[in-house]
Amino acid sequence: MASSLKICGTLLALLCILCRLLVYRKYVSRREFMKQHHISPSQDFNEYKCNVLMKEQEALKDKSSHVFIYISWYKIQHICINGNWNGRYRNTYVWVQNALKVLKCHQENDNNGYSESRSFNYIEFHCGMDGYVDSIEDLKLVGPISD
Repeated sequence: MASSLKICGTLLALLCILCRLLVYRKYVSRREFMKQHHISPSQDFNEYKCNVLMKEQEALKDKSSHVFIYISWYKIQHICINGNWNGRYRNTYVWVQNALKVLKCHQENDNNGYSESRSFNYIEFHCGMDGYVDSIEDLKLVGPISD
């Protein structure tokens, strides 16, 4: 009896460790998305510059173009919610209902910097298996934002 309790306890401990690893892995893609695409409304939209944003992150240094979205983290967290507070879209695509500010960065021909274009866009996001945004799938331009 005591040995079966030890085995059950060991299996339960291993199961808890496995669950923690799975939960952590789920949030990596969400964190990476936020780190690479999100720019916070705590700073004015026109103050963000592509040369700075693209060089701040190691993962973006060699990319020729990239898209940043200007939205609160709270709104990104709730894009994949499907009506009720505990239901989430999983492994599906969701268009946002309101146009969002987007900063697109394109590497210049001389590779010395990035050109910028600012616009309002409808954005289609991918909701991952964990029910949170993990990528931008499509953009529909509404109009440019002049400086």
